[in-house]
Amino acid sequence: MMSHRLWIAVWITVSLARVSTAAVLESLQPYLVDHYTFDNPLNADLQSTVELDLGSDATNIQLVNGAPRVADGAWWGSQYSLETGQKNSAPNDDWKAGVMFSSSAESTLAGTNHVAGITIMGWFKPLRVDMSNPSPNTNTENPDDFYNAFGLAGLLRGDRFTDGLDGHAVRALLEVINGKVTGLGRRLDSQNGNGSRASVDDWHSVMPSGSWTHLTATFDFDDGEIFLYKNGLPLASSVADTGSWNVDENVNLTSSSNAGGIKIGGSYPDNSQEKNPFTGRLDELMFFNKFLSDAEVAAQFQLVSNIPGDFNFDGAVNAADYTVWRNGLGSSYSIADYDVWKSHFGVLAPSAGGGAAAVPEPGVAVWLFFGPFLVFRHFARLRSLHV
Repeated sequence: MMSHRLWIAVWITVSLARVSTAAVLESLQPYLVDHYTFDNPLNADLQSTVELDLGSDATNIQLVNGAPRVADGAWWGSQYSLETGQKNSAPNDDWKAGVMFSSSAESTLAGTNHVAGITIMGWFKPLRVDMSNPSPNTNTENPDDFYNAFGLAGLLRGDRFTDGLDGHAVRALLEVINGKVTGLGRRLDSQNGNGSRASVDDWHSVMPSGSWTHLTATFDFDDGEIFLYKNGLPLASSVADTGSWNVDENVNLTSSSNAGGIKIGGSYPDNSQEKNPFTGRLDELMFFNKFLSDAEVAAQFQLVSNIPGDFNFDGAVNAADYTVWRNGLGSSYSIADYDVWKSHFGVLAPSAGGGAAAVPEPGVAVWLFFGPFLVFRHFARLRSLHV
């Protein structure tokens, strides 16, 4: 009888644990200067207004005006995302995030100081709120005046040969301007204009409200190029306009100054004023001091989208994937792939409106699937012995 109870206890007593993994290609880790997952609050306190930087700059950001972490991870390895947006209950009350320094000398954002390229990528989900993106312009008295843009994520320019930092001017930015997803960059701090490249399609088509979309903007300051990507693939866009960068035949780099700050979900991370708020959610924001190639963008996207062990790409790791593995063993798959399937059995991709899926502990997941069959076989064997 004790053996009966043991089998049943193993099957019934199951604990579930979430996966929260910061996934970055090993080849790109040396170039990852800033990384915010929103699963890593200060002191592991989800109520903390500080989010840790997992990149080499180690520059933590503030969640401004109560901008919350919400249980809506964009990919299977994420639990929480950040929600931002216009509030309008008091002056300067928009939900946003970031950090801003008084000068480049004070800034710890050294990763994009004097570099040839920058890449910004992350997951973005606009929310279905009437007249939310872009939002009403709170800096005017006209109720019919709306901003022409909403900011997603960017690095503020430094202050070399300038009058200081202002919380809005950027070194590199992913934003929606005049209805188009846009990469906006400034090579030298002192340059008045920005280089830009905009999507052909309207932002509603590129990043539909209520759904997660992975966006990337790459800036090649040496050759004067900007490229945009959606879900790891090149996004149809206009020709890059980078004449203001003054690129020549020499090696062209950004200014030898630290970035003045990081802005997320709107401008002025010091909360001195409001501008271009984004009503939506953001997750897994990454800033690289490298102009990533098409292949690198695609590979990094795959790492934060596909579920390990999901060999048939249906968004779930289950028995069907075992069949795919077994049929491809020796040609497409190896024994090591079986271990990957086993350790991720039961994982589900997050839905467009839901949070990250739970994953059973390695080993326990297999019990969840095969446990009932083993219990049945055990009792069937005992019964046959008594017939």
